[in-house]
Amino acid sequence: MSFYADRRHALPVIDADDRQLIMSCGSALYNLRLAIRYFGYQEYAQLLPNPADENLIARVQISDTGTSATDEEQALFKAITPRCMNRSAFQDKRVSSQTLLPLKEAAKKEGAWLHVCEGDERDVIGHFVAEGDQIQMSSKNFRRELASWVNERRYVSGDGYPDYARSFKELMSSPKPKILRRFESAPGQGVQDDEIAAGCPAIVIIGSEKGGDVDRLYAGQAFMRVLLQAEALGLSVSTLNQPCEVPELRLRLHDEIDAQNMRPHFILRIGYGDPVVNHMPRRPLETFIERGNEAQSPMPKPSNDVSDGAQKTSILGRLFGRR
Repeated sequence: MSFYADRRHALPVIDADDRQLIMSCGSALYNLRLAIRYFGYQEYAQLLPNPADENLIARVQISDTGTSATDEEQALFKAITPRCMNRSAFQDKRVSSQTLLPLKEAAKKEGAWLHVCEGDERDVIGHFVAEGDQIQMSSKNFRRELASWVNERRYVSGDGYPDYARSFKELMSSPKPKILRRFESAPGQGVQDDEIAAGCPAIVIIGSEKGGDVDRLYAGQAFMRVLLQAEALGLSVSTLNQPCEVPELRLRLHDEIDAQNMRPHFILRIGYGDPVVNHMPRRPLETFIERGNEAQSPMPKPSNDVSDGAQKTSILGRLFGRR
């Protein structure tokens, strides 16, 4: 099975080097690998198998040998459907360090790291988020790209944030962008700059050891595994990624968390919140799955989770035949 990046959906302003696009592919790849294991098969993934084709993200091999999904894999798979970002105000309830340990382990298992922000780091993150918002929203091109993504037409395409749709003028003068890119301090009210840290029971950062595309794929897989693990634990999550999206802030973030030789990619706000009833739309499965036989040379059996693979069409029907 070949797994490709679809660069038609790239965001040239906010993600000029496709860093986030590659990590998003990693997140989708993790869900695919998890689904294969859930349905009783073994999987092996070879990342970026063809240097001549930068769109070919991975090849995934499904083995004939049946196996039973672990309790953890079953719980994570069942979390895929209900999982979503929760930008509402969280309960005033502490998230203990013990509760966050499974999230650290989830990131580690996918070749990434998770750092829990403590003390002054929380306030620094809050200031970075506010500064990132100011830098991004001062760009006309960024505002227009945001507005194009927050549009009623996204109901048709099956992506974006159409529930926040307004005209460009209304959108830029309303609290909607602040809620979308941060979170609510009260229903319909975006959190203010000096309230960010206080509205986050826990703040964690997910990153990779290095900054190449393979490490970004590791980080994307770790991101999804952490989100699913949080959902399975009854935790709510939303992102505060502005400091990671602005290159100069990302470099400063390295210093603040003493990670000069590492690469932070995601900032997560974690707590306990009410369930999200209305999920954002998803593209129909048939728009990005192509069935067919693929002639590929055999690959050696890998030595770890994130390694080699090719595909068997007969199993695709079982994995993707129902939604």
